[in-house]
Amino acid sequence: MNNTSWFDNSRIYHLLIDRFNGGWQVPPISKNVFCGGNLQGVIDKLDYIKDLGFNTIMLSPIYKTQNYHGYHTLNFDEVDPHFGTWEDYQQLINLAHDKGMRIICDFVPNHCWYLAPLFQESLLKNGGKHRNWFFFPKEGSDEFVSFLGFGDLPKFNLTNQEVADFMIEKAEKLVRMGVDAFRIDHALGQPHSFLQQFRKSMQAIRSDIVVFGEVWALGIGGNLASQLYFKSEKRLNEFLAQDVKPFDQDNLQTDYVDTLDGVLDFAYRDILLEEVHAGHRLKGNQALKSKIADHFAKYPEEFKLVLFLDNHDTDRFMFDCQDDVSLLQEAIDVTMELPHPFSFLYGTEQLMTIKSTIFNAEPYADLRVRCCMDWEKQPATLNLHK
Repeated sequence: MNNTSWFDNSRIYHLLIDRFNGGWQVPPISKNVFCGGNLQGVIDKLDYIKDLGFNTIMLSPIYKTQNYHGYHTLNFDEVDPHFGTWEDYQQLINLAHDKGMRIICDFVPNHCWYLAPLFQESLLKNGGKHRNWFFFPKEGSDEFVSFLGFGDLPKFNLTNQEVADFMIEKAEKLVRMGVDAFRIDHALGQPHSFLQQFRKSMQAIRSDIVVFGEVWALGIGGNLASQLYFKSEKRLNEFLAQDVKPFDQDNLQTDYVDTLDGVLDFAYRDILLEEVHAGHRLKGNQALKSKIADHFAKYPEEFKLVLFLDNHDTDRFMFDCQDDVSLLQEAIDVTMELPHPFSFLYGTEQLMTIKSTIFNAEPYADLRVRCCMDWEKQPATLNLHK
């Protein structure tokens, strides 16, 4: 029996290591490069995060990576030197625990960067070692299946037990270091059998480990849908057929009941945004209250829906609020009154916003929501203590 109830009322501060604190006086401009944030910078701000009202920190991926955000893994055995060392990571976990805080690791088993040695060794031109760790649809060719069409991100074959065991082994090391939970990046792209084995393996080491997934189908359709995994072939065929549309966000999320402990609740965010974009207030909004109740009723009580207003892949909620601070506070109040974990994106306490949506064709538009923290700026007077 697991003991994951600690997570139910978690107040999660979600940060990108590179953009949070690198000891800078003037925050670097957000570009598609490493800006200098590191694990020591997080350590130095543990009291700041706790004093805001948070009891959990969700860190961006820590492994050696091609890009600042950590989702383009080069090596699963090393901490990226821009961020620090394994000793720094252990110190962060230990100090956070000493302060009564928990640590969530963002884990990326779906893909890696194409120059990662693991992938390079699999190419025929380099000997083809562990070739079945990836997808090569054409025999005799090094043409590979990439993550949702991003040509520099080869997709791991997690139906191969060797690959599954490899990923689980890496995650088990983190559990033994003291990590308290995992966010599984792009869980939609991974077999349920792998996710179930992953969760079972982590909780065999520690019964209180929580494993939740990013289950978000925005922009996934056509040929890319074939990369997704569902519990049943019937549900996959329905999704691919597109002649019926049972796969709204709630239906996607409910497919992970009994596979994971929970999911990031994109459907909840959609409900809030529907009201905000309609020009409605959130406090005392009975229609909103009813929609939220109907939404939660679709899930077992023990399934952990991680509520959030925005994250590093979405527009800033302040932008959706048209920079109305009182509306942001209402969204925080409504969310924190609910008996679910709440994830809060770094910088929101400084009222970070954007000038235009990131959902356009502009390259690297997401950089606008990933600005470096300005430590000379005082937090706004938001109420985050509920």
